[in-house]
Amino acid sequence: MTNGHSMDDDLELLDRCVAGDRDAFNELVLKHQKPLYSMLYRMVSDADDAADILQKTFVKAFTGIKGFERRSSFRTWLYQIAINLAKNLYRDRARAGRVSLDDVIIRRDPKTLDSLIKKETRDRLYKALTSLPEKQRLTVMLRIQEQKTFEEIAGIMKCSVGTSKANYHHGVQKLKAMFEEPGTGSQRPGEENDMQK
Repeated sequence: MTNGHSMDDDLELLDRCVAGDRDAFNELVLKHQKPLYSMLYRMVSDADDAADILQKTFVKAFTGIKGFERRSSFRTWLYQIAINLAKNLYRDRARAGRVSLDDVIIRRDPKTLDSLIKKETRDRLYKALTSLPEKQRLTVMLRIQEQKTFEEIAGIMKCSVGTSKANYHHGVQKLKAMFEEPGTGSQRPGEENDMQK
């Protein structure tokens, strides 16, 4: 998570960027590129695609820096840009019959879905994940893979905390419903606790 000191540093660098100091933007890139690349790689499961989206994210941020209204942290704004660019890639891949987000979730074996993965084939889980609405799919990914709080997800997805919790809950419930045997609809231990975080 970003602490207050780090956010203050970002604001100072942003002020310098707006004033035309390119070195300040380079400092922001160096500061944020590793965690952002890590997230993108887990999303698209391809090093070249992740690097390409990362570069486009920083280009978009640089060209739009004067329009950044600072209602959120700079890091949250970067995540918003990166996720939107990654979503465009998903759509392109879906049209070509190649969608990778779901394979990433399977490969990462997230704890919330581990029993589903053990019980069912990759192909069935792939189909289940692709059937989720985009916002639910991305919320599940941010919560499980990126270990974001619901507050952080709300900032990234531009929605309320309640909506981010609802998207996560509905996404997980839909996945469970698709995979559970009839009569085994009991809630998994810890899931309700996770909703409170």
